[in-house]
Amino acid sequence: MYGFIARQPIFNPDMNTVAYELLFRDGMTNRFPDVSAEYATSRMISDQFLCVPSQRIAGAHVSFINFPSRMVIDRSGEALDKEKVVIEILEDAVPGEELLLAVREMHAHGYHFALDDFTLAPEWDAFLPYISILKFDVRNYSLAQIKQYLNERKHLTGHIKYLAEKIETKEEFKLYRDEGFSLFQGYFFCRPEVIKYKRLSQNQLAIFRLQMEVGRNKPDFRIIESLIKTDLTLSYKIMRYMKHTAFKHVGACNFSKLTLSEVLRYLGENQLRRFVAVVLLASAGNDTVSELYPLSMMRGKFCELIAEKMNEPTLAENAFMCGLFSLLDTLLELPMAELMKQITVPQSVSNALCHHEGQLSDMVTLCRYYEQQRWDDATRVRQALGLSDEDVVEAMRRATLWAGENAVS
Repeated sequence: MYGFIARQPIFNPDMNTVAYELLFRDGMTNRFPDVSAEYATSRMISDQFLCVPSQRIAGAHVSFINFPSRMVIDRSGEALDKEKVVIEILEDAVPGEELLLAVREMHAHGYHFALDDFTLAPEWDAFLPYISILKFDVRNYSLAQIKQYLNERKHLTGHIKYLAEKIETKEEFKLYRDEGFSLFQGYFFCRPEVIKYKRLSQNQLAIFRLQMEVGRNKPDFRIIESLIKTDLTLSYKIMRYMKHTAFKHVGACNFSKLTLSEVLRYLGENQLRRFVAVVLLASAGNDTVSELYPLSMMRGKFCELIAEKMNEPTLAENAFMCGLFSLLDTLLELPMAELMKQITVPQSVSNALCHHEGQLSDMVTLCRYYEQQRWDDATRVRQALGLSDEDVVEAMRRATLWAGENAVS
């Protein structure tokens, strides 16, 4: 599944790129699709900022994102990195009390706002103390009108940067630069460029957010419960997991009478981490999943069993996750290094998957050599780990059976 985004550079007076305005698209055609502003912004947040590393789109630069007023009021922008984003209040926003309160509160928490192509009306004056950038459409207003507006509000705009947008000629650029504008945007510099990128489904987004939460030192079970409740499939899967997988470890219990909250606490942190890791893998939405998902499950169990054979019980949980995620880059069609930045995993797991370092990497490599029947290479790694051939064959047999019985689908 792919997403599309258009980015238009924002330049400083030296004509160097300092930021990008990001614009939602639904294909390679460079025009805004027939969707609501709320839908476009929501997709931008979910695809670009919560799932795709921002460096792929904006590099080290700040991103300007259009926000309809309702989404500002709902504090939807708080899902974003306040150091990397400027929230643009759209031109059709009404400068009411509810919007002002939201802007003031978010500004107090370090968020930056721009007024985009706003009407030069006194109703916006109350917002100016909390605005970082004023964007003036030079096609809608003359320089004289803009200068009059700013001269009348010198006491309110001393901290604000001015951006001239829709600059179409070098003469216009020089004119506004000489008038003290510090940011510029328009076809004179560059037309918006459409970028195609791999995106995750909404189900995958919820799972990634779950993975981040369960990976914390002290997961918040209330947040975990709320995330699971937003997705019917997740709710079903965790109850199925509780019945068919956890049951084997925790003994008999009348699971049907447990609430979701009770199920989560009954499972505990380690079983929750395992559940989320497994279901994340199962959510990959491409044609290779039917083959690679059970293989990944087998790898996870194999690595766990090998860690136990090595008398490394503290390593077993990380070994399971490492094996399970060893094909994640293939399943999601994203580089492993980028995926590891987006989910919360122990450093040893990240090092193993991204840099092929440590015992965890050796376990995955051993499994892969057995899959490929590279017996000489497998023997070399097996001996380095201090294992017998019988240990590895038995682990492979048990892992294969387990993967077939316990896949969460």
